[in-house]
Amino acid sequence: MNKKNNVRPFSMKDKIGYTLGDLGCCFTEQYRAMYLSVFYTLVLQVNPFHVGILMLITKIWDAVNDPIIGAIVDSRKASKGGKFIPWIRVFSFPMAVLCILGFVNVSNLNYGLRLAYMFITYVLYEALYTCVNVPFGTLSSVMTDNVNERTALSRYRSLGGTIFMTVMVMVGPLFLYIDNKPVAGRFLMLACICALLGLLCLQITCVWCKERVEVPERPEGQKLNYLNVLKEISHNKALLGVMFFSLIGMIGASVVNGLNTYLYKDYFGNIKIQAVSGMLSVLYAVIAFAITQPLANKFGKKEWCCMGAGFAAVVFGVLFFIPLHNPVMFIVINGICFLGASGMQVLVWAMVNDSIDYHELKTGERNEGIVYSTYSFFRKLASAISGSLSSFVLGAIGYNVTAGAIQTTQVVNSIWKSYTGIYFVGYGLAVAVLYFVYPLTKKKTAEMLEELKVRRSSKENA
Repeated sequence: MNKKNNVRPFSMKDKIGYTLGDLGCCFTEQYRAMYLSVFYTLVLQVNPFHVGILMLITKIWDAVNDPIIGAIVDSRKASKGGKFIPWIRVFSFPMAVLCILGFVNVSNLNYGLRLAYMFITYVLYEALYTCVNVPFGTLSSVMTDNVNERTALSRYRSLGGTIFMTVMVMVGPLFLYIDNKPVAGRFLMLACICALLGLLCLQITCVWCKERVEVPERPEGQKLNYLNVLKEISHNKALLGVMFFSLIGMIGASVVNGLNTYLYKDYFGNIKIQAVSGMLSVLYAVIAFAITQPLANKFGKKEWCCMGAGFAAVVFGVLFFIPLHNPVMFIVINGICFLGASGMQVLVWAMVNDSIDYHELKTGERNEGIVYSTYSFFRKLASAISGSLSSFVLGAIGYNVTAGAIQTTQVVNSIWKSYTGIYFVGYGLAVAVLYFVYPLTKKKTAEMLEELKVRRSSKENA
């Protein structure tokens, strides 16, 4: 593919800009993922089963919405500002507003109105987030067509989420609770801070990241055959492997993260201990960032993900039968497992870009927006299922949402069993899917990229 001549070469500025873009998305989306269900249950006093149903319905609609937005993005011609960057620039503003509205304390309303408010703000936020995140995710495929630069972008993108999670895990428990009890106003205050910082990061991304890879325009009068593209996607084994790998892995990881607050608050008996985990996460995140690309280069992206995540799954399988009551020991073991499983988060975006290339290899067309948004559909579906499952698990074990309630011994022990068991099953199944379905080993990825390079060169010289 040709590169635009009037754009500066790919540089560290692009990597940092892309890191800030992921950080900007995480400021709102991951803050909601970590604390919105907690806010609903502990502050708004909503039944966990009702929270689960609400999240399931809204997230499924949001997932369906992803390919629609992707098709719209693909069908629009690039403007002077690019094809994807203008979407990020415009929709990041209303997305920030809806993030804030989601944490308004409406506990004084009757139960039905509370549910209605939750539903409306949830649906509107997720629709706007899709209009930002689908173009942002697709952006990396047109910033460069160099495989090493793409892997670097995937690695730097993961750094944005890691920075957010590290800071939020430290700050959240210390700021949001007083005497182990949630404070409603602080949830809203932190939502405002996250929304504004997220908006700032995304606007910097729009300035620092450049679109370089020329995306061929669809011939005048030729419409995008959406159903035909979906049919082609259904035969893309690389994308199917990444989608189902992410679907299962994300469900496991997200349910575990959803139970994290309750594990420290009720099982270990002190929510502030969770901040210790956040502090150690800085060290683990730096190590993961440093080792992931060398390991992926040596073993291959698929191979390293299977080895590392497989190790983490085995460890938590053992912990299911051997409960730990020392939180520091648990934090250390959990951190070591994080190093193993981190490849799943760090390398998945590079594998999505490889899947876009695989789609081009098989069909002759890239269709980045639809391919990426179809993958995003499965991530949103995973988020819908996991968000609901966390609430359903709490309801199933009999968790008492009454403010200041002390949980029974049976409930506390069930939190541990749920946490470790879901980790083991989720990561174990994800590894199995990646190993047996995803076809792009290190060797096959290199062969694919070489063949595409020859094809593109032939087209340019024709």
